[in-house]
Amino acid sequence: MQPGRDLHQSDDLTTSSRRRAARQLKRAQRRRRAWRRFARWTTGVVGSFLVLIGIGAAVAFGTPFGSRVRMLAAETIISTRHYYLAKYITTSAEYSMLLSQLNSPVVNTGVTHHTKAPTNKVSTAPAVPPVQVQDISGPGYTGYVVLVHDPRQLRLVHANVQGAMGEYITNMAKRVGATVGINASGFEDPNGNGWGGYAVGLEYVGGHVIANTPGAETWPVVGFTSQGDMVMGNYTVAQLQQMGVRDAMQFHPELVVNGKPQITYGDGGWGYDPRTAIGQAKDGTVIFIVTNGRFHGGAGLGASQKQVMDLMLKYGAVNACAMDGGSSTVLYANGKIMNSPSTIDPNGQRHLPDAWMVFPTVAAANAYTP
Repeated sequence: MQPGRDLHQSDDLTTSSRRRAARQLKRAQRRRRAWRRFARWTTGVVGSFLVLIGIGAAVAFGTPFGSRVRMLAAETIISTRHYYLAKYITTSAEYSMLLSQLNSPVVNTGVTHHTKAPTNKVSTAPAVPPVQVQDISGPGYTGYVVLVHDPRQLRLVHANVQGAMGEYITNMAKRVGATVGINASGFEDPNGNGWGGYAVGLEYVGGHVIANTPGAETWPVVGFTSQGDMVMGNYTVAQLQQMGVRDAMQFHPELVVNGKPQITYGDGGWGYDPRTAIGQAKDGTVIFIVTNGRFHGGAGLGASQKQVMDLMLKYGAVNACAMDGGSSTVLYANGKIMNSPSTIDPNGQRHLPDAWMVFPTVAAANAYTP
């Protein structure tokens, strides 16, 4: 025994050490039990997750219903700027097929003069407004059709581009004095900023090439002559000039060519999304179709390209082509945005490189210079 310590002190220290050791042992046991419970829970969750993945994969790839849902998702994804994600839910053959549908062969329309047949009859019907905006809806979408009865009032308006940033359609319309407008060209957006300053493909305004960037080599040119005739096809700038085309841009797919529907199988391979399209009826009326989607504006996922094509045919289009869609889809009329764009921009619209605009008169349209 050490000097200065009695037997009772030694016993107290021994008892304290045993109690401390016992407490440490209990804590260690609790930690081990907690760890075992966590490990069992984690294993169960991971195992259940893997089982669900296996079941989901079996349903998605092994059943007709699952394949339809999977391909619908892939078609929707592949038409966005994140198209590469579709690879992860398709086979290589399916992915190749989807890409081929996105780049279907271009059919040339040539130039057909659209004029209203003259009549000597005195009509007692009320006068038709020069521009009509009507509500439309269908499975998965809501939206609008715009009928512009004098195609000479239409122009492709180039945005006031600041650096890499395009222009809101509301600002564009007010700047040039247009009354109605829809988005037109797609644009480069490598960082996902939605700036919209650089149109993809040809941008041809007032007989002048504004831009002709790579990326749209397989897309049709969509344009209007100075007389208001719509032209679509694989044309060079020189050919456009020979045909008297005043304004033109590029997007895809063609929906109706010389009265014939271009989507003859499935829904066209583009999935369901907000859509914008432009067409022309036999009497020269220009047709805008804009649909909501992505669960905005009372819509579901949106419209397929075939649904838009069918609407164009319903309204008498002899030629029609899709414009950029998704979060770029926008309709300006009556001094405001009419549809419900799916963009996250705080102003409720994306910056655009250009837009198809309707001026209040032919004289006002002729006065526009880019």
